[in-house]
Amino acid sequence: MDGVRDDGIGVWRVSRSGRIGGYVLAVGPACGALSAWWGALFHPDAANAESAGAATAFALFFALFAWWVLLRVRLELTTDVIVMVNPWGTQRLPWSRVSAVTLGNWGARFHTTDGFTYTAYALSDLAGGSRQDDRFAEVKRVSDAQLRDGQPL
Repeated sequence: MDGVRDDGIGVWRVSRSGRIGGYVLAVGPACGALSAWWGALFHPDAANAESAGAATAFALFFALFAWWVLLRVRLELTTDVIVMVNPWGTQRLPWSRVSAVTLGNWGARFHTTDGFTYTAYALSDLAGGSRQDDRFAEVKRVSDAQLRDGQPL
């Protein structure tokens, strides 16, 4: 677990190594773009400016990608609702609609009473950077307690 908010039970994000990788993925190309602009500043011509512009676009793409896929992804368990922030969207699921929690290939799967399944990507092997079942055990323990008696541990 990565933290607890005021009204929350817990927050899970990608692992520390995943977050570091995300920051490197964002900052590495940004340093390259800064270097290209530094070169264009001291050797101003159209080719250097074009190269710096392309490096900036490249850096912005990687920064946005890293933020969207690794750095913003999280699972928040609060006393009232489950919030899953995934690369493809954010889902808010009330505990009253959850019937079971299982481990899937892409993370924790929250099964609802109406037959739908929601996946929390923050607990996947790819996002976690650590053993998925170890991270899931904590979510499962908290979820089972919440589903059993409606009270967090």
